[in-house]
Parts: sequence; structure tokens; C-alpha cells
Amino acid sequence: MRVRIVPSTRDGRHQLLTSYLINKTLAIDAGALSIGLTQEEQRALRAIIITHTHLDHTATLPMLLTDLFDELRRPIALYATQSDFDALVKYIFNPRIWITIETLRNEHTALVEHRPMRAGEPFDVEGLTILPVQVTHTVLTHGLLVEDEKSAVLFTSDTGATEKIWEVANACAKLKAVFIDLSFPNALTELARVSEHHSPETLLDEMKKLRSDIAVYGVLLKAPYRDRIIAEVNTLNDPRLTIAEVGRDYDF
Repeated sequence: MRVRIVPSTRDGRHQLLTSYLINKTLAIDAGALSIGLTQEEQRALRAIIITHTHLDHTATLPMLLTDLFDELRRPIALYATQSDFDALVKYIFNPRIWITIETLRNEHTALVEHRPMRAGEPFDVEGLTILPVQVTHTVLTHGLLVEDEKSAVLFTSDTGATEKIWEVANACAKLKAVFIDLSFPNALTELARVSEHHSPETLLDEMKKLRSDIAVYGVLLKAPYRDRIIAEVNTLNDPRLTIAEVGRDYDF
């Protein structure tokens, strides 16, 4: 399985918006797809999974679909909970903000097709099995366990202290890595708690819930604090925890 954090800034280092590209054809979240992917890579996408509707996870979905207007001969599958899809239709895909879902079609096909997603119900897409697991955030949010025949990778999406996803992780013998929220430095730990994110301090406590043989990659670092967070992670001297590199292809 190949995983890439899609870049969303000119320097390619900071992560302002969130998207992961998996095996070229599947994306998790749509924050950065029309920014950090080439046109060829955008054309290769066949499915997108939305973990929640916060803007940094959905911002470029409208642009992506309209940029692919002439290219598509079958719709991109959009996996999202019914409530998240309804929110996208109501607040983004409306005539005042963008274009309605009904209008997003060319002479061959609709550009997007909603496929409902529910916590605890696995589904198969693009040769992978996906298990959505509800996590703890300020809105309904799902982490995702992504499996192929040989390995599994867990994406927590935005989350603070949570429980169920660690039960799922510890029960998965194929699990190789976890990509987990690490948004704030230790000085803003209280803000991290209130907003249901992590600082290095709270993440260290959270990692105690995960079995010790799994690599943990910190992601979603807020841009103004990135260097501070990295320095604090380095002082922890925990060989399991690494700051993920934006734009790098990870093979599991």
C-alpha cells in the first residue's frame, strides 16, 4: 500500500489542508486534491472518502470536480456519512457558494456519486477494505482502517483522546502504521483538549493505548507551530513516533 500526504502549500512542507492519496486512485479527504496533485494524478482518482466536513478536509472538492468536467466518463465515488453529504450539498454545493450537485454532470455522466458510509460497517473500494471508526472531535468524524492483502494503515483524522479506534488497531494483526493528529505544541495543550486535537503531551498518553510494535506518524501540524512541535517530539525520544513528511510516498 502506498500512502502520500498531499501537499497544500508552495513550499510543500506545511500541511494547511488535509488529503491523503492511496495507491493513486483513492483519496482520503479533499482538502488539498486540486492543489497538491498534478492534473494526471487528479484524472486517476476514482474514489474519495470524507472523514468529516471541516473546511480543511473538504476545501478543494468543488474545484476538483469542475476541473475534471471534460475528463470524466463515470462518476467519482464519494464515500461520506449521510449527514456529511447533506452538509456538503447544503453549505457548499449550492448556487450561492458553488454549483449544485445536480448540475455537476457532463454529457456522459454525473461527476460524483454519493456512497453512504457508516461507522463500524466495512466496505471495499479500489482493491482496499475500509473500516470507518468514529473518533472524538467537535463534529461527527471517522478515522479509517485501510487494509490490503498484506498490510493495514490507520488514519485517525482529527481527534483528541478516544477509545474505540485503539481497540480496532490492536485487533488488526496486519497494522503497520498510524497517522494521527498532532496539531498543537505543548504550550497549547489546553486548546488541543478543547478543540479535540493533540499536542505531543496528550499524544504520548494516547500512544499508551496502542500496542508497542506500531509506527506512529504525527500529521496535521498547524503551520505556525510546526517547528515547535517537531522540536518537542524530538525531546520525547520515542522511536515509535515520527513527524510524517508531506509529499513523501510511504510504502507499507
